[in-house]
Amino acid sequence: MKTLRISALILVAVLTMGLSGCLVAPIPYAASGRVTDSVSGLGIPGVTIRFGRGFSPVVTAEDGTWIKDGLRGTVTVRPSKPGLEFAPWAAVIDRSNALNIDFVASPMVVETVYWYSFANEANFEGGTDPFNPTDELTSVYGVTVNDSSELTTAPEGYDALVICDTGASFDVTEFDGPVIVTLDSGISPLFFWLTGSADWGDYWDYETEGTLTWVTPDIGTESGYSGDALVYHDLEDSLAGFVRRNDLLEAYSTADADDIVIYEIESGSKHWWWVHVGPAHIGDNRTSDIVRYALDVLNGFDSTLEPVPPPEPSAAHPRSSSNNK
Repeated sequence: MKTLRISALILVAVLTMGLSGCLVAPIPYAASGRVTDSVSGLGIPGVTIRFGRGFSPVVTAEDGTWIKDGLRGTVTVRPSKPGLEFAPWAAVIDRSNALNIDFVASPMVVETVYWYSFANEANFEGGTDPFNPTDELTSVYGVTVNDSSELTTAPEGYDALVICDTGASFDVTEFDGPVIVTLDSGISPLFFWLTGSADWGDYWDYETEGTLTWVTPDIGTESGYSGDALVYHDLEDSLAGFVRRNDLLEAYSTADADDIVIYEIESGSKHWWWVHVGPAHIGDNRTSDIVRYALDVLNGFDSTLEPVPPPEPSAAHPRSSSNNK
């Protein structure tokens, strides 16, 4: 009898929850909007509209309009097209405000690059091995190299900042350009200034392996470099505002992380792009060409990264614990 009474009580509780709406799934709804050019006001076709929570994307029509059915609950909406920046860069919607979700697009312009390769080992985890860009990059973009003096403030007047395999005494997050590139250990000062800790072992680690598999672009495999910095996939779920853009650039040597990748980031009031090239020691020419390709992609250029036949995997380069900060 006691068992029957308990079962009856559970049934009453379940029915009560159902009648009160506690078990009712969110009602599906449709969202719509338009993407227009900031100068002409005309609609822009071919813009991918992405949705959070695993909903599939849609693409804008010839007049820039888009519509998405079957959304549920609160969803983040983000427009995306190489070579364009959007205002706002994202919108958070639900069933009550899902119509007229409009975005205005402007050209993405990256022309000038500040390449910081002075080894001061500030805010740093790892061993420094700085190097300078080659013609693969400098023949296409205006590159200023600083390999001789320590910066204490972020460089001004540049579109992209490259932090070589070095530390950085200046606050990297104060860089006013839209793109930051980290090469191998250059990731360490970036995370120090973003989070207050280098976060070695949490969001990234020195675990690249020998063979590099390219996903975007799909150019096969090549020799990577063992023991350089890679970024774990779960970074996107761990830090607010980080969106993994492996649809633009991705290469990996382990299943749970990216050796080479682009992230779209919103931190504070700033929207910017982070390019990480972990296996920077595959060669100065190849690394410069990968950086060149990444900037081309962000600019919306029709660009090519040539495949490289994979030789035997190279050995890990030494990292001195005395360099750890």
